[in-house]
Amino acid sequence: MSTAPIGARLPEPDEPHGAAQPMPHHAINYVMIFYYLVVLTVVTVAVAYERFHNELVNVLIALLIATTKATFVARNFMHLKFEGKLIYLILFAPVTLCILLIAALVPDITYHRHVAFNDVTGWFMNLFTGK
Repeated sequence: MSTAPIGARLPEPDEPHGAAQPMPHHAINYVMIFYYLVVLTVVTVAVAYERFHNELVNVLIALLIATTKATFVARNFMHLKFEGKLIYLILFAPVTLCILLIAALVPDITYHRHVAFNDVTGWFMNLFTGK
């Protein structure tokens, strides 16, 4: 049991509830990140006009530029730059699956084994009509 008399109040805490200390703000130069993204977009358009003989080179350059731009956006605008290590562990599985999917599809692009949509619809029409 408490030794405090009935009706006595407990002392106030040092910091009242609901009062939060402001977190330190990280300085990010958003304008400079915007300029980097504009430059990378210009590079993307320039690379799209310059075709290489090997389609694999074209795809890898496009993926490299897209990955660089996505990294800028994720790290700075989504503030992943200041997150703890757990967020990177959570990010590991989807990035691994994405890389595996791209690696599995690159040979089809390189050796021109892609199938047009009309071919697929033709297969289904032949399947159901029996022609």
